[in-house]
Amino acid sequence: MSTPGPITVYYWPIRFRGNFLKYLLEEAGKEYKTVQTFPEIKQALADAKTGYPVFAVPLLQVGDFRCSQMPACVLHLAKMLKMEPEGAENQTHALMMLLNCNDILDNITMNGGHYKMWTAELWKKFEEERLAKWIGVLNTALEKNPNTSKALKDGNNLYFFGSKVSYVDFAVLAIMDGLVDEFGLQSYVEKLAPSLALHFKQMSARPSVQKLWSVQKPKDRSKWNPYCGGQIQKSIETSIAENKK
Repeated sequence: MSTPGPITVYYWPIRFRGNFLKYLLEEAGKEYKTVQTFPEIKQALADAKTGYPVFAVPLLQVGDFRCSQMPACVLHLAKMLKMEPEGAENQTHALMMLLNCNDILDNITMNGGHYKMWTAELWKKFEEERLAKWIGVLNTALEKNPNTSKALKDGNNLYFFGSKVSYVDFAVLAIMDGLVDEFGLQSYVEKLAPSLALHFKQMSARPSVQKLWSVQKPKDRSKWNPYCGGQIQKSIETSIAENKK
């Protein structure tokens, strides 16, 4: 791994995949630059062609090193910032959980909204079937941590691995931020996955998270940075609203 240098995160002005990287940097107290305008991102992707090939944002630059693909960027930062869980098996499961989160993002947005938008009927089926299964996977993984039952009993923080925060906790936070805070599915999550709901509440209260959210999600909700943005976010919001009627 190259020697760490100035850190830049290239991503659109939405929370979505970019926050997977930003949560880690904020937690570690690292200074970093955010680039989010189309001309700057276009130029960065063009500049990156002189090195190892990248395709799209999020694009992470640390010194002269660049990489894209959210899971690769997160893993690079996790290693650099020592935010991986301990043990080879835990590290493999952690990567699996990160890739699960990436799949969930694609499921939520119908692969970025390239193929079709959500309708109330489609979203209802998604909530009842595939999303419910994903929520169950996350909740079960959290409860597989041997420390979880004692933490629940003692009122301590819940973590996916061991007794300290790892990049997986922030990855799941990035998912839950959309489902709970953006789309208002708190009661849905609490019913299906009470441990996961508590984990989200605890992670949301971390000072590093609150610092980032104070910029991205100010008190005036109309000024929030979108979660996934565009027509796909509008179709999710419309579908959920229709199903509540």
